Amino acid sequence: MKITGSFIDSLGPSAIRAVTMKIDAKAAAGIPVVSFAGGKPAPELFPVEDLRRLTDKIFEEEGGQCIQYAPSSGYGKLRGTLAEFMKRFQVNDAKPENILPFSGSAQALNSICRALVTAEDTVLVEAPCYTGSLDIFRSYTRNVVGIPMEEDGMDLDAVESVLRERPVRLIYVIPDFQNPSARVMSLEKRRRLVALAQQYNTLVLEDAPYSLLGFDGTVMPAVKSFDTQDNVVYMGSVSKIIAPGLRVGWIVGPADFVQKMVYVKMIDDLQVNNIAQRQVDRFFTECDFDAHLSRIRETYRVRAAKMVEGIRASFPEGCTVVEPKGGMFLWVELPQEMDAMEMFDYVFEQNIAYVPGSFFYPDGSGRNTIRLNFSTSSLEDISEKIPEMGRLICAYAAQHRR
Repeated sequence: MKITGSFIDSLGPSAIRAVTMKIDAKAAAGIPVVSFAGGKPAPELFPVEDLRRLTDKIFEEEGGQCIQYAPSSGYGKLRGTLAEFMKRFQVNDAKPENILPFSGSAQALNSICRALVTAEDTVLVEAPCYTGSLDIFRSYTRNVVGIPMEEDGMDLDAVESVLRERPVRLIYVIPDFQNPSARVMSLEKRRRLVALAQQYNTLVLEDAPYSLLGFDGTVMPAVKSFDTQDNVVYMGSVSKIIAPGLRVGWIVGPADFVQKMVYVKMIDDLQVNNIAQRQVDRFFTECDFDAHLSRIRETYRVRAAKMVEGIRASFPEGCTVVEPKGGMFLWVELPQEMDAMEMFDYVFEQNIAYVPGSFFYPDGSGRNTIRLNFSTSSLEDISEKIPEMGRLICAYAAQHRR
């Protein structure tokens, strides 16, 4: 019997997974690849010793209770800690009842879509947009509309144009060091986005995994901080600021909506990992989070600067690079006639990988764009391989014109 179904048959590997499968195939053959395609944080910056010590302490103090079933509403101490965390950094009126932990912000996004989005609904996203979120939206609706990005974030005139012509179920944004474009939404646009959501009675989903990763320590006010009528739900995560394998994220939203999402959580996976919730709570309250965050910011700042330097020195004339001020990614626009998708195999033959930018556009446009990741790359690899990649791109450009 072939097991089939309309939903499962519509799914496939993510765009980035398609690239990593090629990398894995070379690795299996013993061929090392320098990959700028990933989206992972640097594992050498994970607070391994702190987490080991905290975990021992948790077991010593709580015994089996820390691996018992737990409430779907989350670990009470963590909700309180996250409320204080949000007040300190981005949402100054957050309360425990406004917060619900999830098994990562990706689960939060999927659960919200499951609760709210139907096949006929319209969802607005940034173009380019994180591919994982695009995959989630496409699994619920056929109407995912990309809104062009400007230097200071989503084009809100284009957003309003769509809002005037049809109902929009939600607007999804990554306002800080956006994946993939590295752009930051301006304060003016944050305020206006909330005003549009209120005027047209729609919901903004604010995804904020990179918000604390500004290289100079600047943390912008969340879009949620301008919300006075419950039109914004904020999604946070420890994946980029502690470790992704903990799988702890959270939402900040109206208390009545949060309670309804508890019911969704009950029928989804019942609870977030009990030990991981305690690890996160204690890391924020018992460890030097500020020093840890400073190490991440400085490491990424140095790697990003080295990558920008290499690109400007070696990539073809006519390239534009969005110089990141934080986060984990760098966005390159090649000359308009070039096709980064067609060029991928040419570069990959020399064991260098990147992500073609067209993966990040709902309509498959942006074929002259590239996303590069610097967070997991050593300075040695960046210094050697970015100039080599530039030479390859120049050679390809001389041979091919789209």
